[in-house]
Amino acid sequence: MVVADNPDYKSMSDSELWQLCHKDDMRSYDELFSRYYPRILRFASRYIKDTMQAEELCMDMMFNLWVKRGQLTIKGTFSNYLFRAVRNSVISYFRKELPATLGLEEVKEECQVGRSSDYRLISEEARDVYYAALKKLSPRRRQVFILNRYEHLSYSEIARKLNLSENTVENYMVAALDGLRVNMKEYFPTLLVFLLSFPGLLFLF
Repeated sequence: MVVADNPDYKSMSDSELWQLCHKDDMRSYDELFSRYYPRILRFASRYIKDTMQAEELCMDMMFNLWVKRGQLTIKGTFSNYLFRAVRNSVISYFRKELPATLGLEEVKEECQVGRSSDYRLISEEARDVYYAALKKLSPRRRQVFILNRYEHLSYSEIARKLNLSENTVENYMVAALDGLRVNMKEYFPTLLVFLLSFPGLLFLF
């Protein structure tokens, strides 16, 4: 890639910007930061309700991205790498905070469930309940939920994509989450352990 004397960073792809980061180009990093920090903060804030903690987690992750730029090998797209990283950071945060948010007896009980010979069966049942609950949503609510939770699009981005008002998108999302919570409420204790053990599924919720 040939870089012009005054490159237009905003027109560059993520991979081009990341290549420039490897060459210690701070302005390319600044562009990646401005593109993704608001999005990963929204993602982290879905789970971490303490705003300062969510901001600190995301800032630390973005800072480490620059510090370790020479050591990191990103396979796949930059955005997928970044959201996997923030998801793993959120999981690590909850693993540290779990004893503080649950009583000792509850933690002990959850750990026992996690070690039991029936855990695989329980986990598969919980996963099946989730997918069944997802299928019960109306097609439009399910579509909005998937675009937001799977593809990490903001409400405004979804509104443009589906030609809807942002308020309508928000209403669909609220209704989708309410529907999932109602249909899965009794499984939340099991799901907590299940998700901590299989972090790849945390982003679904």
